[in-house]
Amino acid sequence: MRARLRNQIIGLAAVAGMRTMMPPALLSSGLRNRSSKRLRRSKLQFMQSGSTATIFKLLAAGELIGDKLPMTPSRTEPAGLVGRGLSGALVGATLAIAQRENYVLGASIGLLSALTSTYTCYYARKKLTEETQLPDIVWAGLEDMLAIRMGRKFTQ
Repeated sequence: MRARLRNQIIGLAAVAGMRTMMPPALLSSGLRNRSSKRLRRSKLQFMQSGSTATIFKLLAAGELIGDKLPMTPSRTEPAGLVGRGLSGALVGATLAIAQRENYVLGASIGLLSALTSTYTCYYARKKLTEETQLPDIVWAGLEDMLAIRMGRKFTQ
């Protein structure tokens, strides 16, 4: 796998560790505007659909709000880990197919990146909250901005 594609998968899937729905939302929106013939012939063709992009955007917006609620479970709970891992795998496989690379390798890289980022970002946010005495919601908002910026960078 080419280094540029591998880095794109790692970067975009790392965003899934911060916000599960953001990477597929950004990727599907980008693919809707510049579709891939290779994806059209795959089971992941839905990632280029306007409906898919809209659904993922709505889910991503809901997640940005839901993350700030006190009853939201930790991203390291099993359901959160599964969702983040699947999100990373989805964007990894999609990018790999679009670039005529092995989708299993792309999905695997995406999965590992998302899970690594999940724990890294979780503990970083927790530590920053403890060390700075700033409320967690401040760090959550900054994490949102970082996720958006990274996601946009790796979907260009």
